[in-house]
Amino acid sequence: MEEATDYRFATMLEPEPEAPIAEIADDPPVQEDIVAAAEAQSSVKPALRTAIRGKRDAMSDKERNSGTRRIVERLLQHPDVHRAKTVLLYASYGSEVTTDDLAKELMKRGKLVAYPKITAVAGLMTLWRVKNLDALIPHKMGIRAPDVTRSTPIEPITVDCVIYPGLAFTKGLWRLGQGGGYYDRLSTKIADNCARIGVCFETQIVDDLPHYGHDAQVHWVVTEATVYPFVPDPPVIIPVAVHKVPEGRIEESSHPEPQAKDQGASAAIAENATIAASPTDLSLSLNMTDKS
Repeated sequence: MEEATDYRFATMLEPEPEAPIAEIADDPPVQEDIVAAAEAQSSVKPALRTAIRGKRDAMSDKERNSGTRRIVERLLQHPDVHRAKTVLLYASYGSEVTTDDLAKELMKRGKLVAYPKITAVAGLMTLWRVKNLDALIPHKMGIRAPDVTRSTPIEPITVDCVIYPGLAFTKGLWRLGQGGGYYDRLSTKIADNCARIGVCFETQIVDDLPHYGHDAQVHWVVTEATVYPFVPDPPVIIPVAVHKVPEGRIEESSHPEPQAKDQGASAAIAENATIAASPTDLSLSLNMTDKS
């Protein structure tokens, strides 16, 4: 009994083998290696950017100018732009769709127009409202940005409509940007009911794009050819006039035998006419019945 409870008589356990010591690499990974590894997961994007930028640059000035005018017209007619009080534009650069004429027209219509400004923090932009295009000055990489001495800072949550630039879009509303992630981060800060409209030339529309959890979709894509997603106009229903059979017409017939059949057919015609008639015709029919 003592042996069963005395630890001195318990079975001796063999010690567990020691785990091998992991070798430390001479050159531990640095931040640049981590960034390069993440970029390697989407290595198709840089190739797409190069190809589509080349297609856009290959457009003639005439094609680009006429396409830009049509895009601006479509944007000014868009209900989300019409309803917006504050619109965030991008300062066009290179062969992008030009937004200067759009900005001027929006200002004429009493809209508040804002532009983004890239900061020293990677992926972060601040937003500034401008009163005229003279407040835009050359900034990083030659891209115009608001002069903070002549602009008013605003919060992303106050923007009603964002016009997104992009190297490519799909008909499914996915976007391919320059790779900095600025607009993806901005999309997490604007209101849920803020309209997101991408603009590009039709040559920049592609069938598919690689996208990940951080990539943001837009609500609309406007090109010189159409607006995606394409929503066809509802069919136009043309009302058909139904002529009612005058009362007493059957009684004047000189063929008394088929009179019952004719009355049944007239009743069916009258019933169908009541069902198929427009609300106006239906009210008239009811009034005639009351009078009779």
